[in-house]
Amino acid sequence: MKNKRSSTEILAESLIKSSDIDAFLDTNSHSIVAESFCDYLYHLVEIRNLKISECLRRSMINESYGYQLFNGKRQPSRTKVLQLALGLGLALDETNRLLKLAEKSELYVKDQRDAVVMFALNNKWSLFDTEALLNERGLPSIVKAKD
Repeated sequence: MKNKRSSTEILAESLIKSSDIDAFLDTNSHSIVAESFCDYLYHLVEIRNLKISECLRRSMINESYGYQLFNGKRQPSRTKVLQLALGLGLALDETNRLLKLAEKSELYVKDQRDAVVMFALNNKWSLFDTEALLNERGLPSIVKAKD
């Protein structure tokens, strides 16, 4: 079976092999983009053909607060990012990228709550179903978190 490499891995390999940083940056400028949290969030909503209001409803986030996240006026907590990820039905890699752009720690499989969220993301569970599983296991809520 052929090993599938991400564009980031290929780009990193190219950088390591490069002897001229200017040539590398010039050649790869289209691939090196400093994306912000809100830019990526807009992109995720757009590729899923959703309206922001629908994303916020699915994520159980207050619209006023949610629009501030989209506009970059508020910095989300880690749990708000997870709410958005589950509301949007993101994949694990998309979720970790969103967390990273929000300057939050990525999901960690050795943390029980994170493991449940990872399981839910991989199985395309809704936020509601994920909350039920967290509650069933006695783990902290995402929606009712105090962070």
